[in-house]
Amino acid sequence: AGGGVKGGQVIGASDEKATGPAGEGLSPSDAAASFYHNLGIDHTKEYHTKTGRPIMIVRDGSVIDELFA
Repeated sequence: AGGGVKGGQVIGASDEKATGPAGEGLSPSDAAASFYHNLGIDHTKEYHTKTGRPIMIVRDGSVIDELFA
């Protein structure tokens, strides 16, 4: 259970007034990249439609390694 994600953890921190992230924040694209990575799907691969149009699964996301530590 858990799909390889370590449960019960907090990743990142808020600034002093809790109005934003302290340091570099995480994005929904980062979460998506992490989910696809965990499923064994290359989130950086460019796919093409039948007409040749390029499509990215996740455009600017990076895997959140701390999820799987």
